[in-house]
Amino acid sequence: MDLEEIKNIRYNEIDLNTKYLISKGFVFGVNTFSLSITAQINWSNILNIPDQLFPLNVVDKDENLFVLELNNKMNFCLSALNSKNQHLQSGGVLKSQIKACLTEEEVCLIVDNRE
Repeated sequence: MDLEEIKNIRYNEIDLNTKYLISKGFVFGVNTFSLSITAQINWSNILNIPDQLFPLNVVDKDENLFVLELNNKMNFCLSALNSKNQHLQSGGVLKSQIKACLTEEEVCLIVDNRE
């Protein structure tokens, strides 16, 4: 196996871990909310919901009812976006480090220890 194949395997591993970390959801207050693809669409659309429809009932990952107040609308959406972005950014950093490697040994020294 050549160096590029080894790098591609590592890129795929990082992508899988990034997807896993995103799938764990995000925390807002004391609740953990889904970041499934459907949930991501729903959370991003909250910003389009008229203020008059708040408070808004949403359900967390454990199926607990959460009342989202109007004053937390933006913070909620930003929390979801920030969580996903942090995982994507940290994965990107690892992939950039691997891309810069010149040997298989260097690639093996880069560990994805994100949890």
